[in-house]
Amino acid sequence: MIPAFNKIYIILGKHDNENLEWVLRTLSFLYSYVNLTSNIYLVSENLPDSMPQVERIQKNINEFLSENLFARLYVHIVHPTPQPAMNGITLCYQYLKQSTDKFDQEGYIHQELPRLISLPVLVPDDECKPTQLIDLLNVLKNSFLLPSLYLNKDTLNLAKDEKLLSLTDKVYYGIGNSRKMTDVVYNLFCQDIIDDSLDKLENNDLSMTDPCPDSLIISAQNCNVYSCMEAFLKNESLAKIYGIHSLEELLAHYYKQDKSKRDCLGCREKVIGSSVDLPKSLDTNQKTGALLYHFGMLRQESEDDFQAVKNFKQSLELSPIEETDPIYFRLGLGYTKIGQYDQALKAFNSVELGYQGQYFFHFYKGLCYFETGDYVTALEEFSKALQSETQHDDRIRILIYMGTCFNNLGNYEQAVGELEKAKETAGHVKEIYNTLGFSYFMIKDYDKSIENLKMAVEIDPFSAIDYASLGSNYREKGDLNTAIGMYEKALALDPGMTSVRENLERLKKL
Repeated sequence: MIPAFNKIYIILGKHDNENLEWVLRTLSFLYSYVNLTSNIYLVSENLPDSMPQVERIQKNINEFLSENLFARLYVHIVHPTPQPAMNGITLCYQYLKQSTDKFDQEGYIHQELPRLISLPVLVPDDECKPTQLIDLLNVLKNSFLLPSLYLNKDTLNLAKDEKLLSLTDKVYYGIGNSRKMTDVVYNLFCQDIIDDSLDKLENNDLSMTDPCPDSLIISAQNCNVYSCMEAFLKNESLAKIYGIHSLEELLAHYYKQDKSKRDCLGCREKVIGSSVDLPKSLDTNQKTGALLYHFGMLRQESEDDFQAVKNFKQSLELSPIEETDPIYFRLGLGYTKIGQYDQALKAFNSVELGYQGQYFFHFYKGLCYFETGDYVTALEEFSKALQSETQHDDRIRILIYMGTCFNNLGNYEQAVGELEKAKETAGHVKEIYNTLGFSYFMIKDYDKSIENLKMAVEIDPFSAIDYASLGSNYREKGDLNTAIGMYEKALALDPGMTSVRENLERLKKL
């Protein structure tokens, strides 16, 4: 399948004609693999200094669009905006706008979106004044350019200026306070992942484990090509553009990379999680909460419950209170599966009213009380679960747990009653037979105990504990030879059973 590259990031370095020629050659090849929604990011440490490179790449793009009348590209020019360079930056954009004027005229004539859309991304420093940025933004808007701002922790105060924001098409928020262009590229890529994830959720496209849209990162500094941001951070180069025999080979390298080994869901989680504290509208916060809830569901389905719990906890912080019941329930379920039963009960108790009467809710609460040793309360919850319409397998599990609770409380006859109900419902389930074997043993009905334990070892011939229990029953009945044989079978399967070895030695001395 031929890819359509959704994003191509070009990190410009010091002007080097040879490297630039390789970049231009690579871009000319990649234009065949873009579509009507493709974006090119030209990332510069200093726009006036990098203008010769930007100009050459812009000319290269113009030539491609002139020859391909059905193509369109969104070109983002990303760069710092220090106060001393403001005038130079303004002149650069005036020149770039003149070079793309024919595409604006073409769009005007046909009354459609221009095929080349320039999108400046301004990266102010902490000394930049809002008035200075407003002047530049006004120039860009008046030239029909759509400027965006990139703000990090040092420049977040600029987001409070309503006049400034009114002139801005979009605001990117960077994690941390670095303005190195490699860090800016990383955060722009992260923003794309966030936007893609939110779009998927809004369109009910829940394929969050799929790779991000095809992207490439090209460094003009060292001519390395990277297939995604993860590879860029790890410096896992796809190829050096001057070291491949043909540009088709670049695509071959791209496909050879085993994307199945990447944790794309983990990448989305990492990006969303690190952006939780960044400024967002209430609506975006709530959508992010819904996204984290969905991530938690995916992790729970794959039995990664520690990560699921983390996602659900973050989701609770962002979701409206009227939508938190299912999050609390899933959080309780996650805590149950990782053995944090007190935390699970706190989560379940937060949704008591909403889930009252639903058997699975009472079952999991009962399980938590069972695991913490509160067998009386566990029995109350299991009884509530049985009063609701339960699925066949769950009903059996509940009856087994109830029988075990009664056993632990010393109410062996009541245990027998619940476990016999389970046996009538379930048929051949080992856990019913060996638990019944224990109950009957404790009320000294050794024949019934042996009958059930024999069924248990018939189902699982490698169950050492059941052979040991049979040995104890035969011992109590006075059938010492059979008891010795059962203990020996148990030890053959599990030599570490100390109590069985001691029983066997005592019997052999008689």
